[in-house]
Amino acid sequence: MKIRIEQIKDGETEVVLRYREKTREVEELLAYLNKRSRTLPCRKDGEDVLVKPGDVIYLESVDGTTYAYTEGEVLQTQLSLAGAEAEYANDGFFRCSKSMVINIYHIERLRSESGRRIDAQMTGGEHVIISRRYAKVLRRILAGKE
Repeated sequence: MKIRIEQIKDGETEVVLRYREKTREVEELLAYLNKRSRTLPCRKDGEDVLVKPGDVIYLESVDGTTYAYTEGEVLQTQLSLAGAEAEYANDGFFRCSKSMVINIYHIERLRSESGRRIDAQMTGGEHVIISRRYAKVLRRILAGKE
């Protein structure tokens, strides 16, 4: 595979991927590029904001409204928790309880709790309890079995 990089003085940044055959290597590059360009639609102070899924630490549903928590910001999103979990599962989104979805890439520390629950310390020091219903699935994900 030949790689050509070109710096331009003005205009929009553009990535062109030319291939003769869609090999596994090409598909991996496409997946990476799509992941980097994906955004999660949110609102803050009445304005539309696009957030990279990797910046979201966790999502929480409170009284029928879903909030996205990033480093230092709380944003409202129209996505349901189930929708966010399905759409952004490859970005690390994991359902940890009835009212929360966490980004497993923002877990700093895990600690077992009584009742087969897990205390996850997230980026920024926030503690999230992973219910016993979802703890088994998280253990399988972390073991690389899912």
